[in-house]
Amino acid sequence: MPTAAETANSEPINYRLDLGAGWTRIRLDEHAEADVNAFLDTVFAAVPADAAEAGRGLIAGRLGTQILAGRAKGGIDFYIPTPGGGPVPALTVMASEVKIPSAAVPEPADVVARVAASNPTARTGVIAGMPAVRIDRSAGIDPAAEDLDDEDDDGDIPTPRPRHIEYVVPVAGDPDHRWLSLALTGQAGPGGDEATVDAAITKFDAAVADLAWTEPEAEVEVESGSEGPEA
Repeated sequence: MPTAAETANSEPINYRLDLGAGWTRIRLDEHAEADVNAFLDTVFAAVPADAAEAGRGLIAGRLGTQILAGRAKGGIDFYIPTPGGGPVPALTVMASEVKIPSAAVPEPADVVARVAASNPTARTGVIAGMPAVRIDRSAGIDPAAEDLDDEDDDGDIPTPRPRHIEYVVPVAGDPDHRWLSLALTGQAGPGGDEATVDAAITKFDAAVADLAWTEPEAEVEVESGSEGPEA
């Protein structure tokens, strides 16, 4: 899935994140509306247009809110499970641009080391040829405490455990010294299978491990002769 995002006075960040089958990419640039409409066409493919109108409006409104929130945080792309094929309906992946506030340009390895030192759930490594850090921001939740609380709720179904896994990687060769954040968030949903969420996180980890930097989409299209990027 080649992707690109452009911020003021900066070239687009071009990368490839292959999440595999079952995910739909919503670009947060001028293509957002077209991507949302294509997603809704898939969702309501078997529903008559008149019957689908209210549902399309509801989902479009929710996605619009998420798109605006993503853009406000430097969002590049928003990945959501494809109906009927996605891993867990309540999981999402957000790709965002990050700039490290600093008077001087920090060395990526130093930034990674500082982040790891201040986060007990952080793991460091090399992704796409660059030093990177993985932070499990959901690890502070104590499942045992949740189970005890649930026992006092007259046997109600346990509340799904929220998940938030984030990778932060410096963009290779970027003159603006930007970083790419890839964050998976969500939960199993009411009565959902936590093992399915664990499996989705494992696949997300594998996809990020294979992250690659790419050429701008327009140049790739000319060179390959393809009609456009795959979503």
